[in-house]
Amino acid sequence: MASAKPPSPARPQVYLHIGTPKSGTTYLQNVLWRNRGRLREQGVLYPGDTRHAHVQATFDLRETSFGGRPNPANRGAWDRMVGAVRAWRRGPAIISQELLSQALPHHVERALASLDFADVHIVLTVRDLARQLPAAWQETVKNRSMQPYEEFLTALQGPPSSWSGPVKAFWQTQDVARVLRLWAAGIPPERVHLVTVPPPGAPRGLLWERFCSVVGIDAARCDTGKVFANASLGAAEAELVRRINEAVRYKISWQQHNLLVKRHIAQEVLARRKGTKIELPADRRAWVASRSRELVEPLRGKGYHVVGDLEELLVPPPDAGGSPEPVPPSPAEMLEGACDAIGWLLQHRAQLDARMDAAPAEAGVQAQLKAKELREAASLLVERATPLSRRVVRRLSERYPAVMRLRQSYWRYVSAGDDARA
Repeated sequence: MASAKPPSPARPQVYLHIGTPKSGTTYLQNVLWRNRGRLREQGVLYPGDTRHAHVQATFDLRETSFGGRPNPANRGAWDRMVGAVRAWRRGPAIISQELLSQALPHHVERALASLDFADVHIVLTVRDLARQLPAAWQETVKNRSMQPYEEFLTALQGPPSSWSGPVKAFWQTQDVARVLRLWAAGIPPERVHLVTVPPPGAPRGLLWERFCSVVGIDAARCDTGKVFANASLGAAEAELVRRINEAVRYKISWQQHNLLVKRHIAQEVLARRKGTKIELPADRRAWVASRSRELVEPLRGKGYHVVGDLEELLVPPPDAGGSPEPVPPSPAEMLEGACDAIGWLLQHRAQLDARMDAAPAEAGVQAQLKAKELREAASLLVERATPLSRRVVRRLSERYPAVMRLRQSYWRYVSAGDDARA
């Protein structure tokens, strides 16, 4: 009598966290990266040798890159990530990158075909539209947009035929029903997970706990103590970055902007300031409440696994008394942010000078050219950013000792440079 055939091993589980942007994705990805060793102990794989591996894999899949400049590191990155997932035999794997929500049909087809050895789960973290709009606008500003906040909101209400690149990208990713028509076609609804971002005032770790419940991670065994989120800019700080974009967008490269303006000035210097929060204007709230219902209703009755509550995605209409109108940033608020930014640029320029002076000749021409390029970009930012605040600096420097010190330091630095060149 023939022996019974042994049962085949269970198919691997792959969780594709595909968005949406500005819904806590950076925070979740940083927790996953920081805890990848602890996750492995639980039998969960977060693949990639570097923090940027999931971005590179997504760019490779979507055949694109930041700034439209090809990056050799992206080539083959998707297949390498899939290979790591295929080789993992101990439990589920997670691929997380919000730019997957912008994928076109042929990208989705390729992604799912390459993962046909596994049971794929689609995960979306979703946040209410009232918080998404200010967050999305400031993200476009950090990425070189010169469009004022009010113009951005007006453009979002326009017909699809009028949508610019940032507006089109916003609706591509925030219309969750549209995203799921691409990614979840053919996938059982119980393997489609909608994780709602908790409302303001909820415990900080609740989003992470909700995400963990989808994958089967023990959240308590992970360290979230020193994990940073994608820090928000205040209203004055975001407007300052927008004006810097107007001054230098066509003067410096995307790579220089990404390093100096986005990463250092916006995310490290200005995001640390406790600026006034960017609010939704009262006259937009009725439209946002209506649009929220339009986005949420198609998600009901689909059998999707909802972690949290779809009601958290609805925006209440304005109350009878009306919401207070946001106050535009004052010149004084912008001045203080400009001083912090210019101060950092002056220090950075001085550090680059010292590094170039100390670098041995054998360090290589390429490294010297890179430092020279960054030094020139930093100088240009100082030159272009200073006039933004010059008129109010003269008026307020005697009232603000820090401003007076900055003026004196700046002119000493300029004088020293002039003497050295003489």
